[in-house]
Amino acid sequence: AIALQKWREQLQLIHSRVYRTRVLAARRFEDHHQAMLKDQASKPGDLVLIRNMAIEKALNRKMHPRYLGPLIVLARNKGGAYVLAELDGSVLNQPTAAFRVVPYLARKSLSLPDLASFINVSLERLQALKDA
Repeated sequence: AIALQKWREQLQLIHSRVYRTRVLAARRFEDHHQAMLKDQASKPGDLVLIRNMAIEKALNRKMHPRYLGPLIVLARNKGGAYVLAELDGSVLNQPTAAFRVVPYLARKSLSLPDLASFINVSLERLQALKDA
């Protein structure tokens, strides 16, 4: 009976130790891999490429393009996904996950028009994509 009374206390102690160890391991990982961990957050107007995930499981993926683009960043929603548009102004119909987005390094500087007049969707639709 006494062991059952201490069960909740022991469970809470085990939980706190596991959580503390997990946080310590995450800090140690960040310190060890600091040179490789980079936040490549793109700003609106930046050119990016997106990884072609449709070919990941295909057997003949060697001859397909690994990245699609370049695309223009319009916004980033609160979940971290990007709202992207093609160079002709057509906006992609859903936000793209951040892990798929890679910065595009242009050889020459590209002049881009004002994004508000450039895109082919209404501002309400753009706001809905940002909120998604």
